Amino acid sequence: MDKIKVMVVDDHPMLRNGLVGLINEQEDMRVVAEASNGQEAVIKVGDSKPDLVLMDINMDGRIDVKSTALIIKHHEGVKVLAFSMHREAQVVRNILEAGAAGYLLKSVGHDEVITGIRKVASGDIYYCAEVLDLITDSLAGKGGPGQSVKLSNRELEVLGMVAKEYSNQEISDDLGMSLRTVETHKRNLIKKLGVRNVVGLVRYAIENGHVV
Repeated sequence: MDKIKVMVVDDHPMLRNGLVGLINEQEDMRVVAEASNGQEAVIKVGDSKPDLVLMDINMDGRIDVKSTALIIKHHEGVKVLAFSMHREAQVVRNILEAGAAGYLLKSVGHDEVITGIRKVASGDIYYCAEVLDLITDSLAGKGGPGQSVKLSNRELEVLGMVAKEYSNQEISDDLGMSLRTVETHKRNLIKKLGVRNVVGLVRYAIENGHVV
């Protein structure tokens, strides 16, 4: 089995070393590169070719959204999982809009870090519970659902489960469809709703009242 290749980006050496050790202890993943800031990560990602970048977004005393956007734009297939102490809704939304496929707070336990890496590396999205609440509350304050595109009942089911962080396998099992059909529905939803990725599907679902 191919291991998940991870780059760890954090400006605190002790925390970065701890994350590297935790990840390398897992049988299904390994660290292929480290970086102490976003600029260094952007340079190294091309050579190390990680599947996923575990990215601290607050380095050198500032919020760094640009590095995530550059990695997503120039390295197709590389996922970014944000890892931060920031709980502000706007910070979370900015990094997700830059293309990150998930957001973990640094207060989560080791098990959730590993779960998040596995989920995002497999093509799903992952937010810790507090971050999902922040996103939901923030979007709910915008004045209610916007204009919804007409979706079939099956598409609505898939969309709702994607927004609740169900994996492709879980959607397949619950709805009785093949994994290929699940992927087809997700691609069709992305095209129909005019979003860029699965994170866009989640934001659409929340904004339009498809998450209960």
